[in-house]
Amino acid sequence: MKTLLKYRILKFSFTCVASIAFYLGLPNDQRDKMKLYVKEEFLAFFNINQSEPADISNDLYLPDMSQVDEETAYYFNQILRYSESRPNTQGPIFKWTKDIYIHLYGKYSNENKSEVMTVIKELNRLVSPRRIHLVKNPKRANSFIYFGSINDNNMYSKSGLKLEGQFYGHFNIRAHKQEILRAYIFINTHDSSRKRQKHVIREEITQSLGFVNDTYDYPESIFYQGYSERTYFSEMDKKIIKLLYQ
Repeated sequence: MKTLLKYRILKFSFTCVASIAFYLGLPNDQRDKMKLYVKEEFLAFFNINQSEPADISNDLYLPDMSQVDEETAYYFNQILRYSESRPNTQGPIFKWTKDIYIHLYGKYSNENKSEVMTVIKELNRLVSPRRIHLVKNPKRANSFIYFGSINDNNMYSKSGLKLEGQFYGHFNIRAHKQEILRAYIFINTHDSSRKRQKHVIREEITQSLGFVNDTYDYPESIFYQGYSERTYFSEMDKKIIKLLYQ
């Protein structure tokens, strides 16, 4: 019994030391895996039974809708409650609760970067007190935008997600208890015009903030499901973005 206990103490101690030694130098994804491994070792060592958390309400991030007009409330629910993967079922609302740090990589032009900065500037006026930042160091980032072809994206994307079919742009988010922790965005610079790229940059960045659906309701909206080259937010877009974040 003493030998087994000694072995487990040594194993747990080694895990802690190894984590401290390597944690700061690891990429973000590997850090997350390391934290999960250490947590599991800790629980096992002290024989702690971690109970499952209670179900989280889909309304966790639902803002006060008491003073919101019917049309805005309808569009808010359409864009945040539904998605292509759940077109007929209301789902949870996702939201960033910390600042967003965007890193650009792949084959992007100065014009692409300039448009990203323009969108960030506009969004920062709508998502306060959250702030969106553009960072050069990928280790600081929690949102990544890849520019290039679909084939290149499938080879180099940090998300590990393989896209099949034709996409002008794509996003996916990683969340825990409806809080968005990480976002991965793809902008197709190989098969689209420069004006189309500007629209897609604005749409995908905004959707990665939790606005996960597209509809045919408002052709002037950045969330319009049909083909669009609009490069500005409609008044309805601004309303629902502010509603979620302010």
